[in-house]
Amino acid sequence: MLNLSRTIRYYFLRFTRLRGDPHSLALGTGFGVFIGIVPLMPIQTIILIPLTILLRINTLAALIAATAVSNPLTFIPQYYFTWKVGDMLLPGRISWEQLQSVLHLIRHESLWQGIQTFLHLGFNTIAVLLCGGTLIGLPAGLLVYYASLLFFIKVRRKRIAKHKLD
Repeated sequence: MLNLSRTIRYYFLRFTRLRGDPHSLALGTGFGVFIGIVPLMPIQTIILIPLTILLRINTLAALIAATAVSNPLTFIPQYYFTWKVGDMLLPGRISWEQLQSVLHLIRHESLWQGIQTFLHLGFNTIAVLLCGGTLIGLPAGLLVYYASLLFFIKVRRKRIAKHKLD
């Protein structure tokens, strides 16, 4: 059984141990949350790594954040909320039942099969999911950026203070 407090502590320690400029780490974390929320499950990492390198954002922080946000436990609720928000903007393009049947396939397929299934969803479905994911992901990413910037600045100050004492 999954222990939620243990999982949260695990990700907290992973972030605490990251090295680098607090701004770059915070950008990576915020960007990772944004990409993690936008429903691109089979191709998230394929999109995330080149974009972080291109934008000179901390790739490891982005990968950890995206994984923390988008994982097998959050998969169905995340797609539901992005569909719900997207359906408010672009109503009637796909029902939750239709999307749920496709998600079941993606969840149990290999990466390549998942990508093919995702690409066969059709423009209307992808538009609904991307609109909903972007509307949820942008504010979440911005909030996480600012919170993680404060966090990484605090961690850096503690490290500097510790090294001065040694």
